[in-house]
Amino acid sequence: MNSSQAGRSPRQLPRGRHGLSREDIAASQRGRLIGAVLRVVAAKGYANSTVNDIVGGAEVSRRTFYEHFHDKEACFLAAFDTAVADVSVSLRDVLDPVARDDWPARVSLSWRAFLAALAEDPDAAWSLYIETLCAGPELVKRTTAVNRAFADVFRELHRRARESDPRVRQVTPATFDLYIGGTAERIRDCLHTKGAQALPDLEPMFTDTAMLFFEHAPGAVTGAAGPA
Repeated sequence: MNSSQAGRSPRQLPRGRHGLSREDIAASQRGRLIGAVLRVVAAKGYANSTVNDIVGGAEVSRRTFYEHFHDKEACFLAAFDTAVADVSVSLRDVLDPVARDDWPARVSLSWRAFLAALAEDPDAAWSLYIETLCAGPELVKRTTAVNRAFADVFRELHRRARESDPRVRQVTPATFDLYIGGTAERIRDCLHTKGAQALPDLEPMFTDTAMLFFEHAPGAVTGAAGPA
């Protein structure tokens, strides 16, 4: 989710003659625009950012911009979706080697990887957590959907935990929406007060809070057998 990488050398076209296909050129241009919109929005705010700012940051023409995106909002939506997809891949790579019933490790590693990705790209972190709230109803709707999907991950972890061990406390499903909403507010507060580099420091608090949902319910009989 590194906006500087998205907008710079890895996707920058070589100077002079090259053998890139039209599809390669279009992908490079789109990637540079996506990286640029995150940097511009972080620096100027969504409301004050213009298409001219974005094309200047991406080093492409206005004509090229409109070949890829209808307007600034469409470009920002694409950047949002790309960042979410990149993080999802990163989380999957981190969690694949971890046992499915190792709840502490899966929760801790999920937050560690997620917060590290945000800290690595302060422009993206600011744009996606701060500016999306004032970027229009479609961005707000997209943010809500992503938060709900993240809450679903924890709901599923908890369902599997109770299936494996009925002593795990019951939790109202909506509690996980509240939990993810609370972590989002902590992330925003950290961005405002300490900066993106401090985001990894939130991992212990996020993990400890989540693990409360996986504790044994009061009065649960120790050693009770759960389904295989």
